[in-house]
Amino acid sequence: MELPSYFADFLSAIRPTEAQRKKMQERHIELRDRLRADEELGPLIVSTFIQGSYRRFTANRPTDGSRCDVDIIAVTKIHENDCTAEEALEKFRPFLVKHYKGKYQRQGRSWGINVDSDISLDLVPTSAPSEAEEQAMANAKVFEWDFPDIPDLGNPLTYNSLILEGSGYQFNQFTKAASAPDWKTQPLRIPDRDANSWGDTHPLEQIRWTWEKSKLTNGHFVNVAKAIKRWRQVKQPTPKYPKSYPLEHMIGDCCPDGIQHVAAGVAETFEEMERRYRPYVKMGIKPQIWDRGVMGHDVLKRVSFEDFSAFLDLSKDAAVLAREALDADTVKGSANLWRKLLGDEFPEPPDNGGGGGSSTGGGGGYTPRVKNTTIDGGRFA
Repeated sequence: MELPSYFADFLSAIRPTEAQRKKMQERHIELRDRLRADEELGPLIVSTFIQGSYRRFTANRPTDGSRCDVDIIAVTKIHENDCTAEEALEKFRPFLVKHYKGKYQRQGRSWGINVDSDISLDLVPTSAPSEAEEQAMANAKVFEWDFPDIPDLGNPLTYNSLILEGSGYQFNQFTKAASAPDWKTQPLRIPDRDANSWGDTHPLEQIRWTWEKSKLTNGHFVNVAKAIKRWRQVKQPTPKYPKSYPLEHMIGDCCPDGIQHVAAGVAETFEEMERRYRPYVKMGIKPQIWDRGVMGHDVLKRVSFEDFSAFLDLSKDAAVLAREALDADTVKGSANLWRKLLGDEFPEPPDNGGGGGSSTGGGGGYTPRVKNTTIDGGRFA
């Protein structure tokens, strides 16, 4: 069964809380303002914006006391021809010593900042952007926190207003810029300390692709992604990889368009993962999956074949369980199977939730909920 009200409550339970969201916003704004005011870095900063799952609306509430991890891009005027990746990252160290002493650490492509007990920031500097990207950044709203937490991506007008200030004309200009050769061939460049080189990233294309996919799935894709990522976090945390964005990317490739309910999306996505990726594992290799807007950048580069193979076995088992839950003919049976797959945050059915019979009488129909959250086809939680 699809159990839309049960899934709505499940998604509400795993969504970052309003308090967490407010604190993430405050910490980002604080970092942004400090960067702008810094005597050394201020003149080098073009813009800062949030990327990652919080901006794509695919983030889940952290588990087991872990922090909300917010990815922040600092677009700079640093030219990679004038500065090595190591030097670019080190330019930020005095700033971090001043404002976040004892709370920061170097990472491969960023600075990690544990600002407090429940929020961490990943600060990712980039080299100077192309003119096309700089113009798009001047218009795009993806850099701000001031749009709704639950936008209606099934409505093109709402979608347009989220991407850009103003009219559909501006949205067309954004789409045109995002399709132009300069945009495709000149993504943002970020320093890679481990390789001591600059590499490509295209967070705006990741955001655009995810929101467009949500439109094609009646707003359900982001919820499918959240559900499967929660399965990975809570029910199948090992092997450690793939997780985070690589997992989300595979979910995006495998989630079918046109789905009417989250439940069907979850089941069909797991099934498509098995169909699509099993031939690679049988050949003893893992697939190469190019990042959105960055041809040649494999999102599975750091995932070993052994981990990928083990993950696919888990995904295959999940596909079977999800199909059983979707095809179950009682609320009680279906809900308990979804709980087995997704964990205890999925609502437990009341005692009279099963027992067979038709959906119009007896115990076999949808059980009235004491409290539920509504998700229609064009909205996501």
